[in-house]
Amino acid sequence: MKKSQLKAVIKPIVKECINEVLLEQGLLSNIIAEVIKGVQPIHARAPMPTPNKQLIFQKQQVEEQRQELEYQKQQQLKEQKRKLLDAAGFGTDIFAGSEPITGGITTESKDPSGGQAGALSGVAPSDPGVDISGIMAVGGRNWSKMI
Repeated sequence: MKKSQLKAVIKPIVKECINEVLLEQGLLSNIIAEVIKGVQPIHARAPMPTPNKQLIFQKQQVEEQRQELEYQKQQQLKEQKRKLLDAAGFGTDIFAGSEPITGGITTESKDPSGGQAGALSGVAPSDPGVDISGIMAVGGRNWSKMI
């Protein structure tokens, strides 16, 4: 049997089967209904099925329990810190009354670097430094070209 003869015999059978599935079994109407549902605006569509209320309630309970445990953990940590500070003889603030060191390293100290001062030895700790907030405007969008 030649290919063209086989095609002539099978084509009507396949056409009849597809026609039967699409029209008689309602597949075509289901496809059209799905397409129309997808084309409708969101507010006109049927509401999405809501999850089980009991499931939502359980999720809320689990979240509340998690938050409560987190709060208890934070309170326990604060209590441990307070007990540790009290045992060491400090109040609530270890650095109360202290001031930052403004002087640099002296040559009398046993510094392994030989008494060399650091790069910021003459700068006060409260010095705000140089404002670099406008540096991005200098390069604009050409940073990739500058690199």
